[in-house]
This record gives sequence, C-alpha cells and structure tokens, in this order.
Amino acid sequence: MMQHLATASGVRFRKMRVILSDVLTYVVLGLWTIVCLFPLYWVAVTSLKGEPEIMQGPFFLPFVDFTPSGIAWRYILDPVNDQLPMRFFNSTLIGLASTLLTVLIGGLAVYGLTRFRYTVAWMGFLLILLAVALASCAFVVSAVGLQVFFAAAVGLLLLMAAGFKDHGPALRNGGILVAMLATRILPPVVVVLPIYTMAQHMGLLDTRLVLILTYTASNLPIAVWLLVPVFGKTATDQEEAAQLDGASHIEIFFTILLPMVAASVSAVGLLVFILCWNEYLFAAYLSSTSTMTLPPWVMGQMSIKEAQVGGDGQEWAQLSAAIIFMVVPVLACIALAQRFLRRTFLWGRLL
Repeated sequence: MMQHLATASGVRFRKMRVILSDVLTYVVLGLWTIVCLFPLYWVAVTSLKGEPEIMQGPFFLPFVDFTPSGIAWRYILDPVNDQLPMRFFNSTLIGLASTLLTVLIGGLAVYGLTRFRYTVAWMGFLLILLAVALASCAFVVSAVGLQVFFAAAVGLLLLMAAGFKDHGPALRNGGILVAMLATRILPPVVVVLPIYTMAQHMGLLDTRLVLILTYTASNLPIAVWLLVPVFGKTATDQEEAAQLDGASHIEIFFTILLPMVAASVSAVGLLVFILCWNEYLFAAYLSSTSTMTLPPWVMGQMSIKEAQVGGDGQEWAQLSAAIIFMVVPVLACIALAQRFLRRTFLWGRLL
C-alpha cells in the first residue's frame, strides 16, 4: 500500500511539474509577444489619434482613453496627397513581377542543376565572367571607339572560352550552385552604383523595368537556395515515368513537378515577395518620382519630420497610417507562407 501511494504521489508530482513548466513557458512567450507586438500596436493606435491626443498623451486604448479618428487615413488615401496609393501600386506591381520572374528562373535553374550533369572548365567560366563585365562596360561608356574596343574584347574572350571548355579543372553542378549563391555575398551598396550608371546610360532610370530586373537578379540566389530542397536532388518516379512516355523536360517541369511542390514553391514566392516589398536601397537610387515604392517614400516622410524638429501631431498620425499601410501586406504574406509550409509539413508526414 505504501509503495502504491508513493508511486501515485510521484506521478502527481511529475504532472504538476509538467503543468508548471508549460505555464511558465506560455507566460514567458506571452510577455515576449507583447514586447514584439507593442510597437506595431502603438503605431496602429497613433494612426487613429488626432493632434490633441498625440501632443498631450500618451493615450493607449481607443474608446477608453480617446475617441478614434480616421482623419489621417482619409488624408493618406487621397490620391492628391503625396500619392501614397501610387506608391502602393508600384510596390505591388514591381514585387509581383519580380517574384514571378525570380521563382520561374530559379526553378528552371534548380531543375537543370539537379536533373542534368554539367562540366564547365574553370578557365572558360572565368573568361565568360570577364566577357560579361566588359560587355557591361560597353553600355556605360559613351565613346564609340571604346564601345567598339569592348565589343571586340568580348568576342575574343568568348572565343577563348570556347577553346578552354574541355581543358583544365572542371566546375560541376555543385560548384555552379555555389557560384550562384556566392553572388549574394556582395552587399547591395557595392553594386548599386554600377547598376545606377548602367540604367542611366540605357535610359531606364525611374522605370519599373529596371527595378523588376534588379530585384530579380538580387533575389535569384535566395530563390535557388530555397528551391533546392523543394525540388530534390534527383528526378522523382513520376518524372522518370513521364520521360519514358516521351514528355519533354518543359512539360515535366510545368505539368508534373510544379503541381507536386506547389505549396512549397508558393511559400518561397511569398518570402521573395517580402524581400522585394521591403527593399529600400535599390529603390532609393533607381527611382525618383513616378516609380518610387513605399520604403523610400516612408523614409522620405520620416526625414521631413526630422527636418521640421518633430512636426505637428497630425503629421505623425499620417506617417503612422502609412507605416500600417506598408506593414499589413507583409504580415499577410507571412501568414500565408506559414499556412503553406504547415500544409506541406503535414502532407509529408502523411506520406
């Protein structure tokens, strides 16, 4: 009897310890959640305040401490005032176009690197990179003589690369993948000035096209890195069966492989869209008026407030509303990405 009571007491003690541990964990997580979400809550509340509440505050709870007002929201949504809807449209269009191009090109690259075997001579690869660099210089310079010189040098380097394609140390699939990912090592501030010069000479400054191409190139290594585990390193049984039936690789990629991994690819696309949506440096350099996106516009509004030594309360309410206007799509993308990833995880466990 005593042994049975001791065993029951030990079981109750372990259950109580587990319950206390869970309660403590949730309390800590709840406090940390409040710390993380309070700045966002404060910005949202500020966007609903009038000038007296902002200047005489702080006021924390709508309908309790103060009466909410929609003046700031009506102001920023008016197309006449600072053209915030146009900034939102630019961010959405450029982000969606860049995401589609990035995921498409990255998916095709990953499919080629995981379904085929490549062998590229190191010397030929370096000569091709040098030829690309000289071709870029040809777009930058304005003198016709220099352009002809660069064009001749590019042709010579390409001929030399063709001669070295079967000689010297080889760069295979793994090395090609690492080389693609290594392009992300360079910080954007290093390449933004050359891109600006090229866009200026090509007449692409302050156009959506230059931002779409720049975002695609900068996010392509990230898309490749994320899509490699999604597509796998070898062909699936369904792909091999389709090849035996005579399907081309393009048909296999779009009709068999993509539907199988659609949820994971959608999650990757949402993450790439968030990167495009939040990008500031390239947008600040390559756009000025008609194609400016939300991040440089919000930063410009904050700079104006600092120049005005704080500005009045109503301007802070308008800036808070613009920030919420910018943050909500990002939160929606994060929620969708988590949903897609959770669905993929559950489907993998069922398989």
